[in-house]
Amino acid sequence: MKKIVGAVAVASLLAGAASAADISFSYTGSNYFKSSGGNLSFDDRTDCMSLEIKSETSGVVLDFDTTDGKTLAQDEYYGWMKFGLPAGELQLTAGVWNGRYVNRVNTDAGDLDGEDFELYKPGIINGAWGEDSDNLTEGKISMVAAYTNDDLLPGKLFAKFGLVKSTWDPTAASATTNTSDGDVTDSDPIFNAGFVGEAAYRQEGLVDVNFAVKSLVAKQTSYGIFVSPLMVENLEAMVGFTFAGKNAWNTTSWGKFNKEFAIDLRARYQFSDTFSMTTMHNISCFYDSDAKDDGTVLWDMINANFKMAENLAIGCTANFKFDIAKSSLYRAKNPYDGFDLVTSPYLAIQATEKVAVTTAVRIEALGINPHKDGNESFDITVPVIFSFNY
Repeated sequence: MKKIVGAVAVASLLAGAASAADISFSYTGSNYFKSSGGNLSFDDRTDCMSLEIKSETSGVVLDFDTTDGKTLAQDEYYGWMKFGLPAGELQLTAGVWNGRYVNRVNTDAGDLDGEDFELYKPGIINGAWGEDSDNLTEGKISMVAAYTNDDLLPGKLFAKFGLVKSTWDPTAASATTNTSDGDVTDSDPIFNAGFVGEAAYRQEGLVDVNFAVKSLVAKQTSYGIFVSPLMVENLEAMVGFTFAGKNAWNTTSWGKFNKEFAIDLRARYQFSDTFSMTTMHNISCFYDSDAKDDGTVLWDMINANFKMAENLAIGCTANFKFDIAKSSLYRAKNPYDGFDLVTSPYLAIQATEKVAVTTAVRIEALGINPHKDGNESFDITVPVIFSFNY
């Protein structure tokens, strides 16, 4: 599969170079300072560099990251090619990337993300199978075919199918040879990829809806449906539902398989040219039939963004998470029983058309539980982010 991915990426690059191509480059450097003994000290640094070369029919993206400002690692690399069809258009993409479709309603995030804005992606929070459910390729080696048609319906119809690197059957036995008589026992069918698919429809001024399915391991599947209304001026919104399970179709009993689901609700409203507010909400529930246990995670986020001048914005984001998960299956991902509160007032400066500087003060209170003394932890982090786009 790696050879096929490499061939498609090289073909995309050569095709792009052979025709008139647009070249873009971006760099983001993030420095993090932490409070220690009342003083701010350097804690971490990350860099992200991305190069894109594209034409109307093909393109390639190379993305490199660093950790601690030292170790360089390739993050994303993929190529794509488009082919005109008698009805519609086909795009083939291969490489390593995160493939999301849904509107995450993060217009005001700027260079802030994660703890400072969008704490979780749409899907099941800390889910075993449905986390980030709209991300079909999950940053793994993938091959995806996407079909679009603008003429069949009043809006745009979109369908996607792909293979993503994965161990489809972790229990598959390899071929063995008997040492005494030399008899060979054939291996089980071994397939090093999972399956993903998506269908979407967008009609301007009406609605944008998509349905995503992922099954990267046998008997483990997630389903996500997301709807964004487009008929209200100055409003961005998204409502989504994700369901995921293991061995879901091997039994007719609801209580005899592991399952999880989540509801997402996000909205942003532009009150004026200078002021906007964003809210994000998620409730994730799961049932672990092995441990005979269940749990719920509730996440709420609110952001207010005020544009003081053409090149200056201030705002504040508050993330609140309440976790009553019990099962050990989910405790491994999130060790706290209680609630977390993260607030991030920030300042964003658009120094020039291509250069921006953003800083914030992230105040974290984690694991707050009135029934557990000493469970809490408090932390202050100051990110300073420089970005350049060409």
